[in-house]
Order: sequence, then C-alpha cells, then structure tokens
Amino acid sequence: MRKFTILSMALLCGALKLFSQSNGFVAAYDSMHQKVSVWYAFSEWKAIDWNALNNRIRPKILNAGPVNDTNAFYLALKEYVASIHDGHVSIRGAGWDGHKAYARYQQIGGSYGFALTALDDGRVVARLVNPGSPSALAGMVFGAEILEVNDHPVNSVLDTVSVFWAEANPATQECKRLNQFRFIGRAPVGKTMKVKFLNRGTSIPVKATLTAVDDNYATFDQTSLLPIDPGPTISYSILQPGGYGYIKLTSEPGDSAGMAQVYVSFRQAISSFITAGARGMILDMRVNTGGEDLLSAALAGFFTTDTTLYEYRSYYNPGSGQFDIWPLPLPHFNPQTLGTYINPKYPVGAQYTEPQGIYFSKPVMIMVGPRNISSGEGVPMALQRLPKNKVISFYGSNGSFGMMENWSYHYLYPPPNDLYFRYPVGRSLDKNMKIQVDSDSTMQGGIRPDIRVPLNDTVIDQLYIDSIDVELKYAIGKLTSLLRINENVDGLNSNLLEPVFPNPVHSTATIQYNLEEASIVLLAVYNTYGKLVTTLVDETRQAGNYRVNWNTGDLAPGIYFYRIQTGSQSMTRKCAVL
Repeated sequence: MRKFTILSMALLCGALKLFSQSNGFVAAYDSMHQKVSVWYAFSEWKAIDWNALNNRIRPKILNAGPVNDTNAFYLALKEYVASIHDGHVSIRGAGWDGHKAYARYQQIGGSYGFALTALDDGRVVARLVNPGSPSALAGMVFGAEILEVNDHPVNSVLDTVSVFWAEANPATQECKRLNQFRFIGRAPVGKTMKVKFLNRGTSIPVKATLTAVDDNYATFDQTSLLPIDPGPTISYSILQPGGYGYIKLTSEPGDSAGMAQVYVSFRQAISSFITAGARGMILDMRVNTGGEDLLSAALAGFFTTDTTLYEYRSYYNPGSGQFDIWPLPLPHFNPQTLGTYINPKYPVGAQYTEPQGIYFSKPVMIMVGPRNISSGEGVPMALQRLPKNKVISFYGSNGSFGMMENWSYHYLYPPPNDLYFRYPVGRSLDKNMKIQVDSDSTMQGGIRPDIRVPLNDTVIDQLYIDSIDVELKYAIGKLTSLLRINENVDGLNSNLLEPVFPNPVHSTATIQYNLEEASIVLLAVYNTYGKLVTTLVDETRQAGNYRVNWNTGDLAPGIYFYRIQTGSQSMTRKCAVL
C-alpha cells in the first residue's frame, strides 16, 4: 500500500507527488464531483440523482482520508463510476493499477468455472464449463440448464448479481444481463455457492456446493465484452456462394491518416461489390471501438443519394448554464482531398451524411453487438433508417454514443500518480433535437436489431463448440430470402432498374440496370407529358449488370421519367433535373 504525507498545493507545481492524509482525498473527489455533475452530458436523460450519489460516496471518501486507505478511496471512486450506466464513463490511471488489481481480486478473484446465457425458450444454460473447475468436478457439462442458485430460482439470483467489475459500464439492460451471466460464476476465493442444474439428456437434477478457486481470471477473460484484438481496422471480401459483399469495420479512427486509409478502403470495397454485381451486402460492426463521427457520417453516404442529417452536437455552455448546440460549423469529410472541409450552408453544430459519388443501392444486413460502441454505432444508426437495410444480430449495440472530447477527462491527480475520471461531455441529437442512441433512464438504447438471431441448443453448440459464426450465417440466409422475395413479386425483377444517381441530377448522372438473361433493351427518358426526351440504350445485351451515363445537356429543370423495356419486363422510375 502506498504511504502518503501532507504537502501544500503550492509544492505540487502541477504534478502531485504525494497525497494528503487529512483532506487530499476529499479535495480531489469534491473537485471531480463538482465538475462532472455539471458537465456530464446525460444527467437528465439518465435521471442521475447527483446529490444522492454524492451522499452515498462522499462519506466513504472522508473515512478513507484519516487512515490513508488508498484502496478504500479507489473503491469509492469505482462505485461512483459504476453507478452511471454509460460505457464511456470510467476511472483510470496507471499509477492506480495496483489498487484496482488488489480490490478486484478480493471481490472476484475466485471462480466456480462456468458462465451462462439465456435461450429463447427462457432457459438459462451453461455456455462455458472449464475442465477441472469446481462446476465440472461437480458434474456440470456444457449446455446444462441452471435451475437454482443458493436455493433460489436462477433468474431471481441473476437480478442481484453485481456488474461492478465489468470492463466497461453496461449502458443497457441487455448489456447488464450479459455481464450478470458472466459474474454469477465469480466470487472471492473460498466462497461457496449451491447450484441445482439439469444436464442435457437427463431428467434428474443435480445439486452441488461449489467453492470458488483462483483460475487466473479465466472465465472473466473468456467472456469479455470488450473489443479485445478486433483485428484489422477494415477488411472486405465477396462471400461465396451468393456473391454478397462483406465489410468488417472495427473502428473509425480520428487521425487524418487513419481516416483516409479507412475511407479509401471502404470506397474500394463498395466499388468492387458494384463491379462484381453483388446483389446485397453484409456490414459487420459487431466489434467496433468507435472513433470519429465525421468519418462515420461519410461512410454512411455510400448507401444514399440524399444529403441527410446525421446529428446535431450539443455541449454544456457555462454562459447559459445549459446544454446548447455547438456554435460553430462542423467539419465534414472531403472525398476528393481525403481531408476535411467546412460547408457554410450547413447549420452550426450539424453533421450531415453526404452522397459519396459511389452508391450501393442493394439491401444491406448490418450486424451489431455489445462490443459495438460510440462512433461505431453511427454507421448502423444511419443505415437502419433506410428501408432496404436491416440490423440483424443476437443483441443490440452498446448504447454509449456521447461525445468524447479533449476536455472529457478530469484529473483528480496528475502524473506521475495520475488518476482521472473519463466521461462524455456532448450529446448527439436527431432532427427533433432529441438524444439519439445513448441509453435512457430505463437503460434502453443503442441500435436494436430488426431481426434477432435465434438462440437455442443447436445455436450455442455451433457458437461455442464448433466455432461457427452463426450471426453471419443467419444474415446470409436472411439476405438471400429477402432478395428472393423482392425478385419474385409478380414475376418482376425488382433490381431491373436502379435509382438514378445522383438525384436530383445537376448535369450528369448514372443509371444502372441488371439483366438476368440476354434481351433487347430499350432505355429512354421522358418528360411529364410522356414525350421522348432521349434514348440511352436500344440494342441487344447479354445477361449482366450495366451502367449508363446520362448527360442532361440543356434540359429544362423539372421532373423526368426514365423507363427500361426488355423482352419480358418493363420498369419506370422518376428523377429531378436541376
């Protein structure tokens, strides 16, 4: 344990060397609380009672000071942090890692050797039973249904399980439950637990008393909900069979070089999918640490032909004493320079999703999960708003979307004994000026799946025994079904003629059409009176995907119709010329 002596603030000179036994803890805590309780972005949204929280924590800080109990001081701060359901909120500092390790070991250093999950039919089963662990030695096997814990129904016990030591604060009820499935199997070394379980294929429950042993945090690490080693920032391929595009994106980096690299790779991926005639795409955002909102907004622009609001940003204004829209224009990503630019036509504090010159018009299946956090939730947010796209996953995203800025850190003690409180200072607002994505006072939020992947005995076998990516497999199946339905409505190939891009048309545009078989093709443009304006294609074409450039020339501004006729089908779409 560190020992501390009294030093005057004048001797600190901007860097604390030692702590005051009598009031150093209190002064540091009070400074933090006074700042955070005002500048934290979601006090009302999450219904945080700062006075009640202070009344609970401050006495513990006071008690730690006179006896110089740094472990008690750290635990009190950790409790303060854990009371705020926000994945961005944390207490950090390299100089305090020893206190964290000591306190964590005292509370969850022991393990019973299992972790749980819930199936769609309501059963709670073991998704992990480590060989040689107390649970395994008691006869529990993978997939066993847990009936009781300490003579109470398992679900009622789960409700009481602390998630104090979750690597990131659970922001949603769903994330909290997933952590409770982890932590019910951990306890202080030597603590006992009574369990009643039913192994698969048996009819007689087993009762056992387990004693927690030191497993070097095995089950803790095996079930982590942090994006540990997420792999390359971006990777992509064309999945076979099916020919669907697939992009895995693990962050949206904020540095100039990182943004440019991700953007160029993403653009190359979309372009290659279009060239290959991909009928759909899967965007894998399940493990994404976030990063820069302006990049997320730009990436979403590959899937739309319209400029749409991504967010307004709101921050605490000391002058007004409230949260106001950021008073300056926000930078947007420039696809030509791979840097940023300011559009003076946009309202201050507004971030927009802008068309990127390449448009992927086919359906997109987006996969998210609890390890999809912060700006990483932005691309799914934008794509889910488009009717042709669906979010498909076991679980929703993290629900922590607030703004982290260079003033999102309050130092209780500066280096070398650094200790700081990290928290979001800005809100993301939708077009109605309402907070979006961040979880609310009921812990509801994040990007919720439109389609939930089933969880049953077969699925968990595939997940945890066979190491099959069930979510990806299910997304491919759903995309195939969706395309088959769309392409067989009234015998019409709904992908025959794509929306013109861009729309409205300024001077030139691209029209794409798709042939399933060789056919005579007539593609022409008409005005609102049905008069032929121009013929773009009039010849026989083989099966495939085609793109036609349309130069509007001296056409008067207005509404026009472009129509394709093949040997067996026809389709008409509308566009505007400026």
